Amino acid sequence: MCIRDSINAEYGGRHRGAMENLTNSTLNGTVNGTGGPDGAPADMMVVYAALLITAPTLVYYGSKRSLATEDKETMSTKDAMMFPIIGSCVLFGLFLVFKYLAKEYINLLLHFYFILIGTFCIASTILPWIEAVRGKATTKLCNTSLKIPFYGEELPIQLDANEVLAFIVGVAGAGWYGLTKHWLANNLVGGCFCIQGIEMMSLGSVFNGVILLVGLFFYDIFWVFGTNWVMGDGNSVMVSVAKNFEAPIKLLFPKTLPAVAGQLSMLGLGDIVIPGFFVAMTLRYDVRVGKGATRVFPFCFAGYVVGLGSTVFVMHVFQAAQPALLYIVPALLITSFVGAASSGHFKSFANFSEEAEPKKDEDSPSPSAHSKKED
Repeated sequence: MCIRDSINAEYGGRHRGAMENLTNSTLNGTVNGTGGPDGAPADMMVVYAALLITAPTLVYYGSKRSLATEDKETMSTKDAMMFPIIGSCVLFGLFLVFKYLAKEYINLLLHFYFILIGTFCIASTILPWIEAVRGKATTKLCNTSLKIPFYGEELPIQLDANEVLAFIVGVAGAGWYGLTKHWLANNLVGGCFCIQGIEMMSLGSVFNGVILLVGLFFYDIFWVFGTNWVMGDGNSVMVSVAKNFEAPIKLLFPKTLPAVAGQLSMLGLGDIVIPGFFVAMTLRYDVRVGKGATRVFPFCFAGYVVGLGSTVFVMHVFQAAQPALLYIVPALLITSFVGAASSGHFKSFANFSEEAEPKKDEDSPSPSAHSKKED
């Protein structure tokens, strides 16, 4: 089993079980709030700039890599409908766990889990870079199998020289985070989570994407604003979990350099990965329809940047954590459909499914029509 096969088995296999649904919901749903600022204005401008550069870069790069990845995990309509509900259950469950149990033991268990997952994510992320430098490997250095308890089957492990090197880097990166929990190490692991998630997940159709985004739009508002109304003092279930959950499921940006403990702004990976699913799908739509025929991806990507920028602006003005999807979701949906309409492909985009053959618009001439004209 090569590194990419390993990451598929660990991070999103073809047949997802309850545990994977739990992991995905936790990853994408528990820290969807953008942490509020309390640093000096000049320092916060640096934080905002870093945030507005890092998140869109991860979305753009993950989207580009998704073009070359064929074996994707496809989300069904039922998955899209259930995602906010499952995410809510996981989020509230974590809130209760951190509230009534010793969070140190919970975080210790999750710490080792994310080190393991982080190793595979980093290795899979850098593998194409290593292959670009060293070329494709033709021989396997490791060819064995591993029997995992309770799994029932032996997993074949086949690693070439490039994959071994990538795995070593993955162990070093995840180990750096495991030993230090440095904010840069956290962002390394978290960034690779984002890239792998966007690269390997397909929403299946625009319809599924709209359902997912709209559902998480209300999910975000409720768990940030709704629970804040109940809890008061500027706190909420989502912010509480995000602050207590010591795992690389959020990007951290120090408000001062050198970084001071507790003086970090955060952006949940859900605010990158979830919109990234949709942005990547618009890129694949543009490619499938034909180069230059549509421009949904540039519009949608610009919408993500505008939505994220709006989040930062409102956060700065009101000095409080904001549910980023409140601003990102409308921006994504409006700009993507405007982009499709501007090139005359509104209906084609609205009906787009990655499992179906691309449908030509009624107003676009078919090849047979051209051949008849030539005759």
